[in-house]
Amino acid sequence: MPKILSIRASVLQPILGHFAENDGTIRKLLRANGLPTTRPTDPYAPIPLRAYLALFEQAAEAAGDPVLGARLGFACRPGDLAPIGLLAIQAGTIRGGISAMARFGPALQTGTAVALEDGGERLVLSYRIVAPGIAPSRQDAEFTLAALCGLVRTAFDRRWRPEEVHFLHPAHDRRALLERWFGCPVLFGQSANRILMSAAEADRQHRTEDRDLIALIERHLMDMSLSDPARSLTEQVDALISRRLGLQPIDLLSVAAALEMSPRSLQRQLATEGTSLSGLVQRCRRQMAEKMLHAGTQPIEAIAAALGYADGTAFWRAYRGWTGHAPSVRARARPDAP
Repeated sequence: MPKILSIRASVLQPILGHFAENDGTIRKLLRANGLPTTRPTDPYAPIPLRAYLALFEQAAEAAGDPVLGARLGFACRPGDLAPIGLLAIQAGTIRGGISAMARFGPALQTGTAVALEDGGERLVLSYRIVAPGIAPSRQDAEFTLAALCGLVRTAFDRRWRPEEVHFLHPAHDRRALLERWFGCPVLFGQSANRILMSAAEADRQHRTEDRDLIALIERHLMDMSLSDPARSLTEQVDALISRRLGLQPIDLLSVAAALEMSPRSLQRQLATEGTSLSGLVQRCRRQMAEKMLHAGTQPIEAIAAALGYADGTAFWRAYRGWTGHAPSVRARARPDAP
């Protein structure tokens, strides 16, 4: 088992293929990130996650393509996602396919999390980097959601469209292009990277499943799964809050149910770790608020909605309570602010 946070070498293939006619550039970038400059012979070989994320950002800059991640994601084949992609396209429903992606994510990479949550009429598929000390990557986020969207279209319905796509990173000038590719509104500066989709569409039967083949692939994936370090309850609750913030209520009963715990046990164990649910929610909101205000791309009302506040006034009061000053003061403190 690799001891570093890693990703399978097969995920490098779309980037390497994009630079097939400019081999010198990609070799230089690989070398700068401590990666082998020859094409990997073992698609399952682990490569450091941090190096992969840095390479992706640098590759987009070298290609002069700010949406390289999304472009490569939509062009991705199921085989590029290791056996997880092959398992997903065996599912009878979209829900089954993306559930497989979420369940077996550790077989493809560690330090990240893919989760599927049922919000009633909507399903919410979220993706985030959970490894401490590793910053989120715009190219990786857009690649991942585009690849997941493309996988659904390849396996189930070429005309399928999400209802909304959310990104953690600030808006950029290619929003219209991304909205055309995804076929839905794309929102930036959100509390998580997400695909929101119709639950009814996700549950529509597309094929009869070959259970024997699915069991065979699942067994293989369990054997090759990369191990993530055990996460504390605080880290698990943090991840849940990030996924649900601004979309679903976050209260003791719903969080305990999601973690398959009693509310009393959740309270007690969080207290043992020196925190509480309300404290974690406020910390997550404050961290996200600071990032959004620093980016300076969204009005106060949009930030309030993304953080789950009823309106901009409620957010203004909360922020003033944390910092002693209004959100506008933080926004004006940006180096590029007028």
